[in-house]
Amino acid sequence: MSHTPPFAIITGASRGIGSAYARQLAEQGYNLLLVGRDHKRLDRITADLQSKYGGMVEKEYLDLTDSGAAQTLYARAMSLNHPVSILIHNAGFGLYGTFAETSHAKIMDMLHLHVLQITESTRLFLPDMVARGQAAIIIVSSLAGLFPIPYMAEYAATKTYLNTFFEALAQEMDGTGVTIQVCCPGFTDTDFHKTAGYRPRHVLCSQSPHQVATVSLNALKSRRTMVMIGWQGHLAYWMTRVLPRRLLMSLAARFVKPPSPLSPPPPTT
Repeated sequence: MSHTPPFAIITGASRGIGSAYARQLAEQGYNLLLVGRDHKRLDRITADLQSKYGGMVEKEYLDLTDSGAAQTLYARAMSLNHPVSILIHNAGFGLYGTFAETSHAKIMDMLHLHVLQITESTRLFLPDMVARGQAAIIIVSSLAGLFPIPYMAEYAATKTYLNTFFEALAQEMDGTGVTIQVCCPGFTDTDFHKTAGYRPRHVLCSQSPHQVATVSLNALKSRRTMVMIGWQGHLAYWMTRVLPRRLLMSLAARFVKPPSPLSPPPPTT
């Protein structure tokens, strides 16, 4: 009898954590649909994975902030006629600065991508997964979703939504064979912070995209819902359980707040 390889969909697959997931799943023999809007990078990783592993690696150039993106993604996946084994919601971006001064368009894009698109995509794919009784959905969230963060208020709020929504969904899926995982990385060596216009200070230790993907995929075996990455993740999770919320916000604000402008030099005489 012929064996059909498992099939995974990864959004934001052209770089960082998304590409790390793609490489590890390709190595494990998965067929892939890689989704991203960076044509050159998506072409490069697609060709590289096909050359190294020889499996099916499809790509879809898609800006997930666009209206109708979730429907487009679902239609593209269905056209491949492979049941989806793993859906990885990895696409996302950060914003840094005061809410009053942040671009309105960027805020709307973030809300659409982090909240509406992910929720809609999950709703589209989930019924087939439940009917088959064997599948997984991974949401790449963030430690930022564990408490409010001034100067990254919109980002932290959307990640809080993802954490709570998918944690509740995991309970609903109990006994169906569908695993829901919320992966919460801390500071990771990607271009995420550069894109957000934020350079973190006082970072004690960072993690690699490979480490994040490895921990996340290994955690599927135990069907854990909330997956913290590294000691920083476990420390942050513990802090949210024992420290007052106001103190956490104050500490976060001190860590994230932009440095004050330099004082003007004294006048020369």
